[in-house]
Amino acid sequence: MDWLSDIVKSLPLDTISDWLSDVTIRWSHLVQDVPPEMLPMYAYVGFSVVVLILWLLVARVLPRPFGGMSWIAVFAVLLTPGMALGDSGEVAPASMGVVYGILMKDMGLALSSLIPILVVFSVGLALGFIWTLIKSLVQSKMEEARLQAAQDEKAQMQLATGNYIDPTSDEVLKDTQQPLIKTPKNQK
Repeated sequence: MDWLSDIVKSLPLDTISDWLSDVTIRWSHLVQDVPPEMLPMYAYVGFSVVVLILWLLVARVLPRPFGGMSWIAVFAVLLTPGMALGDSGEVAPASMGVVYGILMKDMGLALSSLIPILVVFSVGLALGFIWTLIKSLVQSKMEEARLQAAQDEKAQMQLATGNYIDPTSDEVLKDTQQPLIKTPKNQK
């Protein structure tokens, strides 16, 4: 436990508390004109965005496909809309309906709240797949263009130095001089 107390002692707690008080003051100035009935929605969406931004740090550490999938899963759980319980007709996170359905042992409510989350997750996976395809296509085309530019530059350099290119081949000819071999005089 000494390592834990060393970590706590090494933390700049004054700086952290000053930073948190600045964030709180800025947040209060940001939402001072928001109607009180909309404040919970703004707070939920705002802090969900903060969680998603922080999750990007975690997702970068995970292996490539799992990092993106985990970010999509967190997005789906946090921001999929559902209906609030009762007759109010207000929008609420669908994840709260799943939790409420499980706690009340109402599997119908839990499953009906889980379906929108699964739809958002599935759409996110499909969009991620399409994004990966487009990204790999663009990268391969850029690699081809880079290789072509390198070949053109090599050909220009060879033309400038007097080494010529074989017009029937895509490859640049190597040095065409044959090595000189000394032959004895009596073999003529």
